[in-house]
Amino acid sequence: MAQSIADIYNALCTSKASMQELQEWVVDPNNPNFTLDNAETLLQSLTSNSKVSIWRLWLWVFAAASWIIQTLFDTHKSEINTILAADRPHTLGWYAEQSKLFQYGYKMIWQNGIFSYSMIDPSAQVVKYAAASESNGQVLLKVATSVNGVVGPLPSVQLAAFILFWSKWKDAGVKISIVSQPADIVKITMTIIRDRLVLAANNSLLTDSSVFPVNDAINAFGANLQFGGIFRISKLLDAIQAAPGVVDVKIYSAQIKTYNGSYVPVDLYAIPVSGYISLDWVASSITYIDAVNVQVQS
Repeated sequence: MAQSIADIYNALCTSKASMQELQEWVVDPNNPNFTLDNAETLLQSLTSNSKVSIWRLWLWVFAAASWIIQTLFDTHKSEINTILAADRPHTLGWYAEQSKLFQYGYKMIWQNGIFSYSMIDPSAQVVKYAAASESNGQVLLKVATSVNGVVGPLPSVQLAAFILFWSKWKDAGVKISIVSQPADIVKITMTIIRDRLVLAANNSLLTDSSVFPVNDAINAFGANLQFGGIFRISKLLDAIQAAPGVVDVKIYSAQIKTYNGSYVPVDLYAIPVSGYISLDWVASSITYIDAVNVQVQS
């Protein structure tokens, strides 16, 4: 990481002060106790006409040039790391990132030794979420799109084109399985102790009847779950516990199913087949109990 110009200048001054042959070049002839220059004193005496001022300015110019070089090297290193992370084949991250570059409706052409597009059109990049993992000796790709902020599967025509895209783009010999389907459905059974000084009988905020903190917390948990990530019961409990008006919460059970599948119990965690989840509010059972606080005044 590049040093600041002042830090470089101060290091040069320290080095200069250690050289016996330069001891006569003091910063302030009127202050015999002052022996070491630094960036702050330089900025305070830029109008000095002493013989040493020009040397101080040359040191500052050198420090500024050194800072520019260090900054350029930092930028170059960052760019190289970005290219390596995104362009390195045979890594799961590469497959996920390349999926987002798929352009629906565009023909792939062979140029410069690879298949690519003649132009980049972000509006045609329909894959908004992608995750890659290994399963049974093949790369498992989970992908989804987003319409008006709502995550969902790719339409069948887009999915067919996406599969054809990977038949041309994948590494030779690599088997790829692609999944793009509606969210896995979760239902839960739990009891929540609520603070009636904060929540109304219908579980909305007393200060704003349009806000339902528990519902919002659960929906936000599902929306913020990393695509292709793991659904953990403990994390859901933490999200609900943090909602305004929630005193305590206990989750008795959680079940999950794929779209049109059957519910199976979740012990500690589950990996959504689709890559994301949605709560089944109708099938879930949420019981609310009012918190009772008794205070004895002596």
